Amino acid sequence: MALLEDIRKKGGIIVSAVIGLALLAFILGDFLPGGRGGARDLDIADVGGQKLDVHDYERKIEEITNIYKQNTGQSNLDERTMDMVRDQAWQFMTSEAIMNKEYEMIGMTVSPEELFDLIQGPNPNARIRQYFTDPQTGEFNRSALINFLKNKNSDANAAREWAVLEKELLNERYSQKYNGLVSYGLFVPKFMVDNENIEVNKKVDFDYIVKSYNTIPDSSVKVTNADLKKYYEDHKKEWEQTTSRDIEYVVFNIAPSDEDRKAADDWMAKIKPDFEKADNPMQFVNLNSNIPSDTRFFTREQLPVQAAELYDAQVGDVVGPYQEGEALKLAKLANIENRPDSVKVRQIIILPQQQTQEAVQAAVTLADSIKTAIEKGANFTALVTKYSADPSAATTQGDIGWIKESDMQVGSMAQVLFSLKKGEVTRMEGAQGIFVAQVTERGKEVKKVQIATLQHNILPSSRTEQLLYSQASKFAIETRTEAKFDETAAAQNLNKRVASYLGENDRQIPGLSSGRSIIRWAYEAKKGDVSDVFTLEEAYVVAVLKNVRKKGIAPFEQVSGEINNTLHRQKKAEMIAASLSDAAKNAQSFSDLALSLNLPVESASAIAFSAFSIPNAGIEPKLIATATSMGEGNISQPVEGANGVYLVTVRQITEPEEGAAEQAKTRLSTTYTNRSLSESIQALRKAANIKDMRSKFY
Repeated sequence: MALLEDIRKKGGIIVSAVIGLALLAFILGDFLPGGRGGARDLDIADVGGQKLDVHDYERKIEEITNIYKQNTGQSNLDERTMDMVRDQAWQFMTSEAIMNKEYEMIGMTVSPEELFDLIQGPNPNARIRQYFTDPQTGEFNRSALINFLKNKNSDANAAREWAVLEKELLNERYSQKYNGLVSYGLFVPKFMVDNENIEVNKKVDFDYIVKSYNTIPDSSVKVTNADLKKYYEDHKKEWEQTTSRDIEYVVFNIAPSDEDRKAADDWMAKIKPDFEKADNPMQFVNLNSNIPSDTRFFTREQLPVQAAELYDAQVGDVVGPYQEGEALKLAKLANIENRPDSVKVRQIIILPQQQTQEAVQAAVTLADSIKTAIEKGANFTALVTKYSADPSAATTQGDIGWIKESDMQVGSMAQVLFSLKKGEVTRMEGAQGIFVAQVTERGKEVKKVQIATLQHNILPSSRTEQLLYSQASKFAIETRTEAKFDETAAAQNLNKRVASYLGENDRQIPGLSSGRSIIRWAYEAKKGDVSDVFTLEEAYVVAVLKNVRKKGIAPFEQVSGEINNTLHRQKKAEMIAASLSDAAKNAQSFSDLALSLNLPVESASAIAFSAFSIPNAGIEPKLIATATSMGEGNISQPVEGANGVYLVTVRQITEPEEGAAEQAKTRLSTTYTNRSLSESIQALRKAANIKDMRSKFY
């Protein structure tokens, strides 16, 4: 059934009863008195007093993972993708907990009649229409929907997957109603429209001069400890911070040694004569190379520079060894053919419903049937619409355009497609699914060559890794304090790296393949502690914990340096402003003022209050605000900016055009409507005071 085939893509993996029973006692131990730590050990979050369970979180991760795999055709997800999946699961669970509580508090419900209307009403939900649209007619098939609903309980999988879809429709409806409440409660007052119109549409042309803070040496400014503490007390809210850590670390990269490189050279020298004699170089490559043979054919321009001479060589000629990155290569001319420079292809993609042998075989059987139907004259466009899993098939009719052999990632597919005549159809299997492809046009034929490339990766040996680990261990043992860490790193000329503001649940450290183990250590260590050796995929790492920030107001000692810079700038601004004010009193014109101060006059045109920056001045909001609020011909009071102190004079003011106010009203209405839901949810998230306890488990 169409719906079952579609929504099964969202189904999770069924945990077997045997495994569930085996784990039951283990899980119950957490809930029974005297267990391994009590029921709350399984809490992964506290959302406004509501506890979320780690098992529910893992089930949500599994669900999203399965959806991602089905949609992308990938069987395994890398660590970065899994981090993204975990974050999506976290956002979903916490938002659901917050919103369900909010719906209950305001008395919002979705009645059975509303749900019925979403599914079977005159205008069903878009997803229902999609699942039950007849591919032949493009019309919604209500009879198919009714028939499915009558029979779904006879299939346990169908019933379960329908329940998931029904819950999604319910959540979607709740969200629509809540969003409506928020957005319909908004309106744009006239004063806001007037302000927006002026801020966006009123433009000014002005001249300005600036005296930089750098013109006054720091030694000319005195800031006392009392000044620092007073500023800190007066601006404490500015120093609110979240929990974070700063570390410094040294990296011992796991890279090949000179000994490893010589061993690779020796291996290549030993095998080269056998490669030269091999009658079947592709098979030889498959048996001896670190990468499989590439059966594609290439033009001269598509060959690597090191092997380009083989284009004019004879079959059997060899070049190399040559080095590409951390690999040595030998290249042998295996074949020469005249082949099309490109082919135009259209395709139908069939995806197995599940990753089982039976499902894959069913997809292959379907693909073979489609291939036979096309060969007998069936309408390709109709078959694409009905069967292809490609989301763009409805608009492209499966046409992927002209492709070059070198563009294809799978050599075996290229071998097949570029051997087909115009109009021929083939069925191919790839990692992304089953393909039924037809060549609709062939480009001009050109000479192409097939190269057998034998690759031997230059890898660090176990001896090299042991030596590097010994170096890292020796460094860690000898540097058990922060001072010793810094001293030894400098003495050994090791390049220290810095990672700042690491969150408790962060998983990555820039420049490292994975930083989770290091981050977990940082939250268990004390300031100044030095770690043991961390073994990563590409390096050994030793770290020192440099700074610990706790949630709340940052202590004075942590921010005193920043305050000192701020006060120095303020005092410099006062000194510069006084000198500019004195000069302005005697100036006959703005140009005379600039001349007397020996400062150049800069110009800016068509600047609105809403502008982000000024040419040649950069981001200077105070300068923009002053210029756009002045009258023509006047000289401003000194303006304390980010880079210096300014004086401004306005040359010309352009008022908003007639009708601009109505446009401003429309723009504001659209902006606030679009922002309403996201900002209300963010406010609810903040009010819920979410306690994130994922670091206990991951």
